[in-house]
Amino acid sequence: MQTDLLADSIVEEDPKIATKRLRIAAAIIDFFIFGSIGFILGIFFGKPMANIDGIGYELSGFPALIWMLFWLPLIPVSEGLTGQTIGKKCLGIKVVKTDYNKTTLLNSFMRHFFDIIDLIFLIGLIVAACNKRNQRIGDIVANTIVVTKEK
Repeated sequence: MQTDLLADSIVEEDPKIATKRLRIAAAIIDFFIFGSIGFILGIFFGKPMANIDGIGYELSGFPALIWMLFWLPLIPVSEGLTGQTIGKKCLGIKVVKTDYNKTTLLNSFMRHFFDIIDLIFLIGLIVAACNKRNQRIGDIVANTIVVTKEK
């Protein structure tokens, strides 16, 4: 019998590793939320700029700093405290340590420190496709995996 992944205890059986599709979809949801916050800040505090595609907003200075600071509670802090971002929660997946214990803030910051490297030429996706646990570089360094929550 497997314990609920929301509990702080160790999982008794190996839960199912989350698919790359679920992980990408969760990242898209999180990116949409983060982008929406930036768009709203741009409307109120940004400098309008016209471009070929239409009108956009440029954020600089303090408003840009505020937008970047939204990343902390949205991604690594929520994931470090609960194992889930909003996107992961919507799709029923969760980050845990490779020993199936609850992840920590340090694990989460380590995972996301490598986000830029994982995004360059989709290296993270290629690395995830080459290992049986679908771990990207950030997961390997932080010693974490993403699993499907028990329903």
